[in-house]
Amino acid sequence: MNKPKPDVAGIIAGTVLTGGATIWMLNENGVLQTKDLGLTGALLLLAAGIIGLAASHRG
Repeated sequence: MNKPKPDVAGIIAGTVLTGGATIWMLNENGVLQTKDLGLTGALLLLAAGIIGLAASHRG
């Protein structure tokens, strides 16, 4: 049986939305300040992408 290919566009969209929501949530709760978004934002988006890729290859 062939394994379905991951939906790359869905993974990218999910990564951006999840990362944006996480950054917003951390900013609203005072954990992350707006001036600190450079490297921290990039790392959060990278982590969300890795999780998304791992989830797409699971199963």
